[in-house]
Amino acid sequence: MIRPYALLLSATCLVSSTVGQTTLYTEDFDGGNTFTLNTNDAGSGISTWNTWVVNNSYNGGNGDVICLGFPFPYTIVSTSGQPAGIQPQNGNYLHTASTEGIADGITCCSFGAADGFCITADQTFSRMTNDVSTVGFANVDFKFWWLCSGSTTHYGQVFYSTNGGGSWTLISTPISNYQGQSSWTQQTITLPDFGNQSTLRFGFKFVNSIGGSALDPGFGIDNVEIIGQGGVVNSITTQVSSLTLCDGTTLTVDYAATGAYTPGNVFTAQLSDALGNFAAPVNIGSLVSTASGSIACSIPNGTVVGAGYRIRVVSSTPPTTGSDNGTNITINNGASAGADTPVSICKDSGIYTLLSLLGGNPDAGGTWTNPNNQVVSGSFDSAGQPGGNYTYAISNPPPCSPSMAVLSITLVDPANAGVGSTELICSTSQPVPMFSYLTGSPDATGYWLNPSELVTDQLFDPQVDAPGLYAYVVPGIGPCPNDTAFVEVQIVTEGDAGTSATAVVCVNDPPVDLFNYLGGSPDAGGTWTDPNNQPHSNFFDESIDVEGLYTYTVDPGAPCVAVSASVAVVVDPCGSVLENGADAVQFTWLGQLADGSHVFNIVARDCASARLSVLGSDGRSISDRQVVVVPNAGTTVRMEPGALAAGTYLMRVELCSGVSARTFVHVR
Repeated sequence: MIRPYALLLSATCLVSSTVGQTTLYTEDFDGGNTFTLNTNDAGSGISTWNTWVVNNSYNGGNGDVICLGFPFPYTIVSTSGQPAGIQPQNGNYLHTASTEGIADGITCCSFGAADGFCITADQTFSRMTNDVSTVGFANVDFKFWWLCSGSTTHYGQVFYSTNGGGSWTLISTPISNYQGQSSWTQQTITLPDFGNQSTLRFGFKFVNSIGGSALDPGFGIDNVEIIGQGGVVNSITTQVSSLTLCDGTTLTVDYAATGAYTPGNVFTAQLSDALGNFAAPVNIGSLVSTASGSIACSIPNGTVVGAGYRIRVVSSTPPTTGSDNGTNITINNGASAGADTPVSICKDSGIYTLLSLLGGNPDAGGTWTNPNNQVVSGSFDSAGQPGGNYTYAISNPPPCSPSMAVLSITLVDPANAGVGSTELICSTSQPVPMFSYLTGSPDATGYWLNPSELVTDQLFDPQVDAPGLYAYVVPGIGPCPNDTAFVEVQIVTEGDAGTSATAVVCVNDPPVDLFNYLGGSPDAGGTWTDPNNQPHSNFFDESIDVEGLYTYTVDPGAPCVAVSASVAVVVDPCGSVLENGADAVQFTWLGQLADGSHVFNIVARDCASARLSVLGSDGRSISDRQVVVVPNAGTTVRMEPGALAAGTYLMRVELCSGVSARTFVHVR
């Protein structure tokens, strides 16, 4: 196999061949070779069957190829001679050649056609080794002479790259696949993408796909040219205002631009490293323009000290790299005050070091002044100092200028959830706004959680809500954190003293437990008072206690109120002793009903009627009425309470056989 040519000899030139035209590149393959042969670009590879070569071989010949152990004869036709338009005529040219033909001494333009049986498909690529700049030329022609018989499955292609061969684009206009041409012909391609490029390259590819019959020659190339139509190559020269600079300082860079630049073009001043190398330039200023001018620039803070810096100017449209200023520049370092920085601080959040809040890596040793231009320390007390612009300044020796940065402090009011508490609420209370449980002037912008679930109505209803710890959260603004106050709600169960009732105690009965006479389900543990509102036990002893209202009080404590129920105690002779009665009359009080009425039983031996009178404690008659009784039988009489006040009364019954009376207690 012939070794690919890889000679990196430049053939680029700027020769004006005709008026308005500039030849930017030419390659005739006789004075060296600026193409790299058989590369992996555009999906190609090193092939077993075909290769790119550069020589002046045109004669064909016969040979054989071994396939499946058998020799198969073949004939390679001679390559057509070159016309007078190619110079030098019939000299070296770039072309494909069959490796089998080369092995048999046949090195003219040929190819081994892929048939899928003896020869497999392949693709081979050759490209320009170096970049060509077309900057300053909007119209660029790519010219070359070519031939290729091939077939529809065996053909040549032309590619271009605008990034130094990093990627390749197939040229499909005016021809995509080059084949069917056995004699030399010249091709000219003009595309907009060729103009104003700093790293333009071209390449040729031979595609050998499996197909039917094909004819030599393969793909041959000669007299390659890149020609700029009109204009001149752009250039930029640079001058600087000072050769001794300091990081962070400003300077003016003057530049002179020749050639044509597109509207919207940006000229950018670039700083080299300390050795004058522009491998990683730093942009220090820019200007939108299409003509010569001056760029206001700034040396970045922290630039390394050095005495070999250079500055150049580059353009964007078209891309043009100018020459540097031509003289070394010395850059020194001055102390940096950092960069202007806005910052928000929460009031009463502590003391801050001002230098730590500045951006841009400030150096220590400077001086701070407050918004009133008073010198202050480097600390900021968020509880006592005002917000505003705090200026940090550092003096530097020449040529470095003083450095200054402003720290703009905005103070933000902290969130205030107030002060929490522990609250007692009665189980029967109405819903209470929970905000009322807080003190300390809390913000009204918060929300309640219990303990992590949102309380939407912000009311505590003891009939619905559970006791426990409730959190009031006020969201902080900016740097201020949320503030939280906790309220512990405890529910106090309201007391139950039961319902009032009447107790009839017989004369000579042992002491009775008044608690047993109360209705409902009274709570235990309450206190008793007698009719004179004096403390009393729960037992009534008729031998020492007086009749009347005995009150039972249950007090669970604040915030609930005490509740009471009464037992009206009446001592009854129970058939043993009559009150002012007659032997012929039996008169018994049976008690007070739930509706407030009282029931009496009258037994008269021989009378058919009776007169009933109710007397107050002062002996005055309150009411009286006539009732019918059944002689020698019990008659039940019901008395409506009317307007009776609570207290002890006397019921008097008058019959034909005599008068009897009985005391009773009325409970409202």
